[in-house]
Amino acid sequence: MRPLLIHTLILALLFVCCDAMLGVISTAEAGEAFFGWIYTADIHPPGTFEYEHRSFLQRSQSRGQYAYLQNSEELELGVTPNLQVAGYLNWSYRNAFRNGIDGTTGGPGVSMFEGPNFNPYNRLSGARFDSASVEVIYQILNPYTDPIGLALYLEPEFGPREWELEWRIIVQKNFLDDKLVVAANLMGRHENERYSDRTTNRESPLDVTLGASYRVADNWFLGIEGRVHNEFAGILWRSPDHSAFFLGPNVHYATKGWWVTAAWRHQLPMTLAYNRDQADVMWHGRIYGDEHARDEVMLKFGMPF
Repeated sequence: MRPLLIHTLILALLFVCCDAMLGVISTAEAGEAFFGWIYTADIHPPGTFEYEHRSFLQRSQSRGQYAYLQNSEELELGVTPNLQVAGYLNWSYRNAFRNGIDGTTGGPGVSMFEGPNFNPYNRLSGARFDSASVEVIYQILNPYTDPIGLALYLEPEFGPREWELEWRIIVQKNFLDDKLVVAANLMGRHENERYSDRTTNRESPLDVTLGASYRVADNWFLGIEGRVHNEFAGILWRSPDHSAFFLGPNVHYATKGWWVTAAWRHQLPMTLAYNRDQADVMWHGRIYGDEHARDEVMLKFGMPF
């Protein structure tokens, strides 16, 4: 766990410097997603609903063509002053052609759908339904009435070829009379994927994400967020595989009836590989293979009712 602690400290120091440069923003409203990938500790009031669409694009590897678009349709409900639940339907589109370091076709979200007769030098593309998810967020401390916001998050996901359990510890701190939003997530996932040849892949990533968002004009917010990703083999962190680092900006626009957020993260050329298999899919300091792409883009749209 030493690499995780070192990398988290480095990223935390970076955001302390960034936070010192932030200006005044207007008060945030519950339910808005100021960040692309980071959750905040505020939740919907009891009896209120919100529809949310998410599109997460992973694009570009070491060569060739690669794009993996994951989409989610979500309905959120405030149940009590401290509890929010949601349901998701998840579907995706993939398009890859000779994007591997060795010139073969593969990548995250692609390799698990290769059939036994697939030619690794051919293009693989298409859309499919992936899974359904249930999300539960329990707020322990309110970021608007307590000194700090704190919430716990749990999301089981089930699909024809995979199951996954994701959890988060969400921390949020508001400054300047709730005008500055800073958030951090500790996120763990326990994944089981089944490939076309009936083999399985079990992994347990552990991520730390940090971000800050501030207002630059009426209804407009700009921010920055980063990710320290640590991959482990096995369901319960059996052995470390690699650590990867992402950093990029986000923008958020909100009105009374809807909001939209766009974010971009770039994989920094400073990946650490902890075994030969992971080192073999590294190129110029970044890791590809079935692990990551060079760039990640998130688009969210929300409509409360």
